[in-house]
Amino acid sequence: MVSGAVLLGDGASFARDDHGGCAGTGDHTDIKDGAPVIITTGGSFAGGKLTDARALTDGTCRFWFSVRGVPTRQDAYLLMVADLDARQYNEHDLKSALLALRAD
Repeated sequence: MVSGAVLLGDGASFARDDHGGCAGTGDHTDIKDGAPVIITTGGSFAGGKLTDARALTDGTCRFWFSVRGVPTRQDAYLLMVADLDARQYNEHDLKSALLALRAD
């Protein structure tokens, strides 16, 4: 399983709601609860979604994700979150720690 967080840190890139949550705005409107998170390798993929959006006291908006069923022993992995550009990782970096992606 691959787990991580997506952060929006520019106050102009997200809006807070009345319940402590947040969602992307402007160029980041696709960053919201339920947005797809996909990890692909040469011929296979695994998917998850963004969950638990929280507007944090440090001025950021944080989403968690977990993706189960990610193939092992691949040379390269592409991680795609919503409509953001794909980011490439090797297996060690993808699975060794909690990933943190800054989206703004």
